[in-house]
Amino acid sequence: MLNANAVAAVRQFTFTLVCSSALAWASVASAADDIRLGGTGGALGTMRLLADAYEKFDRGAKLSVLPSLGSGGGIKALLAGAIEIAVSSRALQDAERSQGAMALEYARTPFVFATAAATKVTGINITDLAGIYSGKIRNWPDGTRIWLVMRPERDSDSALIRNISAEVRAALAKARERPGLFFAVTDQECAMVLEKHPGSFGPSTLGQILAEKRKLKALRINDVEPSARALAAGRYPYYKSLFIVTTSKTPQAARRFIAFVQSKAGQDILGQTGHVVPPFGPTAHAPR
Repeated sequence: MLNANAVAAVRQFTFTLVCSSALAWASVASAADDIRLGGTGGALGTMRLLADAYEKFDRGAKLSVLPSLGSGGGIKALLAGAIEIAVSSRALQDAERSQGAMALEYARTPFVFATAAATKVTGINITDLAGIYSGKIRNWPDGTRIWLVMRPERDSDSALIRNISAEVRAALAKARERPGLFFAVTDQECAMVLEKHPGSFGPSTLGQILAEKRKLKALRINDVEPSARALAAGRYPYYKSLFIVTTSKTPQAARRFIAFVQSKAGQDILGQTGHVVPPFGPTAHAPR
C-alpha cells in the first residue's frame, strides 16, 4: 500500500524512466518503427488491439504501445518528442494547447466501479457508494470485507468520482484520511489489485476490463447496467472520454494509424471492447 506522496513519486519516476527510454529508442528507430504511443493506462489495452490489427492491415507499420504514463505524462512525452501519439482520459489544459497539443475525442467508455469476479455483489446505488468511501459501509451484504482501492487525488478517476454527487465528493475526501487502504498509481495496477482481492472495490472502465480481459465485474449503479449500449442511449450517465493527442509535427505514419482508428475496422474493435464512437448521441454526461 502506498501513501499519497509515494504515489506521486512513483508516477513521476515512471514517466521519467519511460520518457527517457523512448527518447533513446528514437535515435536508433527506423522509419517503420517510429510510431510510439503512450498515455492513460485505461486506453492501452484497446490501443494494443488496434495496433495489432493495423499492423496486419499495413505490413510496413510497427507500433510500440508503451507502459502507462497517465494522461498528463503521455502529453508531456508527446510534447517532448518522446512519442508520436498520446492518449488521454481528460481534455487538454490551456498550457498544453499553448505548447501545440491538439486533441481528438475518439471514443467514450462507461466509467465503472468494479470488484473481483468472485465477489457476489452485482450492484450498488449512490448512497452505497458514498458509504463505502466514507467507511460507513465496510462489508458487502454477505459479510465479505470491502477492500477499497484508491487512486491519486489528481488522477482522472478521482475527478470523475468527486463529481458524481456532493455526498460522494465528501465521502471521497474522508476516504483519503482512512488508514490501511490500497492505493494504485496506474489503471493496470488498480485492476490487478481489484482482481486479487474478493470483495474489492474501485474504479475502472468497461473498455479496460474488456480489452485486457480482466477478471473483474462492473457493478450496476442504481440498477443500470454499465454497458456501451446503455451509455449510447443515455441510460448510464457515467463515462470516460478518451482522446488521441497530436501536434503539428505528428508524422504521416502516425496519422495513418489514427485514420485507421476512425475507420470502420477500428470502430468495430472499439465497439467490441465497450466503447461508444462518434457521433455520441444522447446526453450521458462525463463528470468534470
